Amino acid sequence: MRINNKPCPLILSCIYLILFFQIAFAQNSSTIKSKIYSNFRDRRCTTMTLDKCNCPEAREMKAYIDALIETGVNKEEIFYKVAKKFSLNTILDKQIKAKVEERLIKEAGGKIPQIVLEPASFNLGQVSKKQGKIVKVFKLYNKGTEKLIVTNIKVSCSCVTASLAVGNNKSPYFGTQGAPSGWQAALDPAKSGELEVVVDLSHSAITAGKLFREITITTNDIMNPEVTIKIEGEVKE
Repeated sequence: MRINNKPCPLILSCIYLILFFQIAFAQNSSTIKSKIYSNFRDRRCTTMTLDKCNCPEAREMKAYIDALIETGVNKEEIFYKVAKKFSLNTILDKQIKAKVEERLIKEAGGKIPQIVLEPASFNLGQVSKKQGKIVKVFKLYNKGTEKLIVTNIKVSCSCVTASLAVGNNKSPYFGTQGAPSGWQAALDPAKSGELEVVVDLSHSAITAGKLFREITITTNDIMNPEVTIKIEGEVKE
């Protein structure tokens, strides 16, 4: 409605009020996100909180948290859902983490699988491309009270492959595509397997300088659905 070709004051007031609430909501939402982000960290990053990290996995976690906030999920539920989807270890606040852990254990009826890798990382030291393939075996334990199901093993580079042996059953060597759909390996409580990792230093993807590669293992461990082995080194020609 216009009076004498001028906008109606009532309409202008409504527009200004709507804009004010939109800006206030956006600022409040941004503050909430920032506070929640600061209580998380990307499970692969040990040096920065989520609000300061912008790696692909951190962006994925932020997008998930944003979606939960926008749909009205409360703070307590956000921590629970993020822990269940990514890992309990992504939570930095010890009290919040303890409450979420208690809830997850109770939800599972007290029986949970628990994956433990020894070692959890490995440093190759100084190596040469001429050395070709280097093999490292990691012990994979189920230290929980329920059967541990491994559903995927995926590496970060085509220069790396990984295979899991449980008893007499040894999997194929998996690469960057991971295990095929439907593949799995099971470990009973107190049992272990061997994860054989092969790094091909002669591969074209490896150049002189710092080397950093990862192997990601996906399981039904409700505390840590994905664990990552880090392999480092320094490559000389």
